[in-house]
Amino acid sequence: MNSKGQSLVDFEPAEPASTRRSLLGAAGVVSLVGASVAALSGQSAAAAPDRPTDEDRVELTEALRLELAATELYRLAAAELTADAQVVAAVMADQHRAYAEAISGMIGLSSPGPNAEVVDQLSDAFMTSDAQAFGNAARSLENTAVATHIALLGGYDSIQAINLTASIITVESRHAAVLTSLAGFSSNLDEMLGNTADALDISGGAA
Repeated sequence: MNSKGQSLVDFEPAEPASTRRSLLGAAGVVSLVGASVAALSGQSAAAAPDRPTDEDRVELTEALRLELAATELYRLAAAELTADAQVVAAVMADQHRAYAEAISGMIGLSSPGPNAEVVDQLSDAFMTSDAQAFGNAARSLENTAVATHIALLGGYDSIQAINLTASIITVESRHAAVLTSLAGFSSNLDEMLGNTADALDISGGAA
């Protein structure tokens, strides 16, 4: 699994609001998901399969591995953090694990293991006792995950894959907003509402 753009660990300091930032807030994500689902469902709602197709399963397996990687990273962080930041990390680990289990149940696949490349790239950044540093690392992960799920959404055939992915996108966009605030950018609307992360290229499967 390779990023189409910058590395997951290419953490640059936040800049002041500028035209290079795309404004994509939580409401924008919800609208995007709704429009995507409507377009996909509307083209042939009666003919759309309910259960994932074989093609869906290939991509959903990689989405599952991404969710398992996020779970592992948040557990690493929870072991290092204290107070409220530790609670945030633990809750997000549970939520990513729940999505991994939902995907696994939908495609009938036991855990294939986390995406090792994502874990390797981000484990050092997540193993910190500094809440702000954790927030910065985690918001990058969430934004990348959102971008990846949005990219996958348009390729799914089945109603189940579309609906579950839409749910994941909405919740993980909220994760990103919470973590961006924790990272110290609560007064920067471009950082709070923007997502310029690249989707991971999982079309060929993860290494």
